[in-house]
Amino acid sequence: MTLSASPRHVVAVTALGTQVHVEVAGGNAGSIADDLLRAWSRCDARRVDDAQGRTVRVLVDDDPAVIDDAAAHGAIAGPSGPVVGDQVALAVTLQAMEANEGDLLMLRAAAVADPETGRCVVLVGPAGSGRSTAARTLARHFGYVTDDTVAFTTSLDLVAYSKPLVSADEPGLGLQSPDDLGLREAPGDLRPAAVLLLERHSEDFVPPVLTELPTAEAIAHLSGNASYLRSLDKPLHRLAALVEEVGAVHRVDYREADDLVAVTQQLLNHPPVRDVEVAPAPEPTVVELLGPDTADGSERVRRREFVDFHVSDGIGCVMLGESVVALSFLATRILTLLGEGSATLDQLAEALLVEFGEPESGDARSLVQTHVDDLVEVGVLDRV
Repeated sequence: MTLSASPRHVVAVTALGTQVHVEVAGGNAGSIADDLLRAWSRCDARRVDDAQGRTVRVLVDDDPAVIDDAAAHGAIAGPSGPVVGDQVALAVTLQAMEANEGDLLMLRAAAVADPETGRCVVLVGPAGSGRSTAARTLARHFGYVTDDTVAFTTSLDLVAYSKPLVSADEPGLGLQSPDDLGLREAPGDLRPAAVLLLERHSEDFVPPVLTELPTAEAIAHLSGNASYLRSLDKPLHRLAALVEEVGAVHRVDYREADDLVAVTQQLLNHPPVRDVEVAPAPEPTVVELLGPDTADGSERVRRREFVDFHVSDGIGCVMLGESVVALSFLATRILTLLGEGSATLDQLAEALLVEFGEPESGDARSLVQTHVDDLVEVGVLDRV
């Protein structure tokens, strides 16, 4: 039995505001489609006549040869719905993320919301950080937004993605609807109230502990959990706007998901960080302290081409290609002094002496040399 010759049922779901069609074939296609309708019920799941646009093709059959043939033709294939459920969810998510590339800021994160106000606590973390477990646990007390991908518009509204989850009690059942798991519904309008970076400890730890991160460090951590970040206009500024919106990003060290309930309630009880529009921070200025270029053969350095460069309270971070580098205060000042030009180490040392005076230990020239060497090594500066 080939995929094209099998009876087909099509279920449309809405993921991150994008409609994705799941086309199911095989001997049990009808019942599998019914299962999809229930599991994806909070993602506006419905039957449609035909698959159009973004489509995930699925075949469920008992015959291993049929499964192998379908997989060879690009379909998700397996002997039962529970077996293919995770793959379907991943494929739908990837299709939705691809559709929103360059538009939405997307983080690998879970989120729950105050059922009345829509203010959200966002839980950021890679696989193994306890993100999905935390979402299942917290969403019995708060509104379930997602366990997988949190997306923000340019105005920092959250786009709900209330996808199905795997039950912690009965993982063999495959994906289940948030309704079947007893998770509360989130309201329609969602805004971030707090962002937590999950740090789970399996033993020898008394949770939970909150640690506030400096803005540049928070941006660097968030960037490591972002998807299609480079496709955004001024991506570091988008992340910085999120940090500003919630006041600060915190790392939460914890052991069990139940420990996060009180923390989440505390964060949601806190009044909004800001009620009025705040003007964006100005771009770092270039101070003309370097003087004219010299022709004495001294080694010069210049900034490499950045995807983005953001400075907050004198501390910056740089995006180079797909990677983000958090900078020290002095490294940030060296970059802002250089601007679009180049300078020798002596010129940089002289400029920093004028601005800050003699360092407490060592000399300005050696201090600049150390920072420049580090910046060259990580690819932020070039020697010219």
